Amino acid sequence: MGLLWADLINSDWHDYLGQGRDEDRLEKPEWIRRFLARWKLPPVDAGSEETQRALADLRSLLRRLMLKLQAEKPLSGRDLSALNAYLGAESIVRRVERRGDAFHMRVAPVTCSLDAVLSEIAASFADMLVNGDPTRIKMCENRDCRWVIYDRSKNRTRRWCAGSTGCGNLLKVRRFRERRKKDAGRPSGGRGSARQQRRL
Repeated sequence: MGLLWADLINSDWHDYLGQGRDEDRLEKPEWIRRFLARWKLPPVDAGSEETQRALADLRSLLRRLMLKLQAEKPLSGRDLSALNAYLGAESIVRRVERRGDAFHMRVAPVTCSLDAVLSEIAASFADMLVNGDPTRIKMCENRDCRWVIYDRSKNRTRRWCAGSTGCGNLLKVRRFRERRKKDAGRPSGGRGSARQQRRL
């Protein structure tokens, strides 16, 4: 399962195959519309420069905070003030709802505004700080990818954004080819030459 704040950071997309194709998906209104729908955020104007610029500014902040956490550096008071400015930008209402036999709390913005979108994204990062484990934040080990991931594995062993279908498989194939290339460059000897000597 993905995380809202990480999904925003990863909108700065890099081609994991290393072919030099980079893409800022915040410049694509259709991607923003899908992003808003996927996370059930208010449907703001995805094509406006204001929306794109505001999302890019928040992305820059979250990336900076994420990199500090990944490097095991403390967040400063200034960092938290910048995050809190987003959290305090929009009013929300809370409602108790029944789902089957259980009660749930639903949090919703008072208005469907850009501030509500930004506040929800910032809140997802804040929730990770408070209720999650910032030491689980990682970047995909494929240097061409740089995708941000949150390692939920029991032993904290996750290394790639996708194992069998993406970077994990790609890097395994690369390592396999490198080993074969090294093996092919080694002079034949040892058992092989002994067999040849017995044949003589």
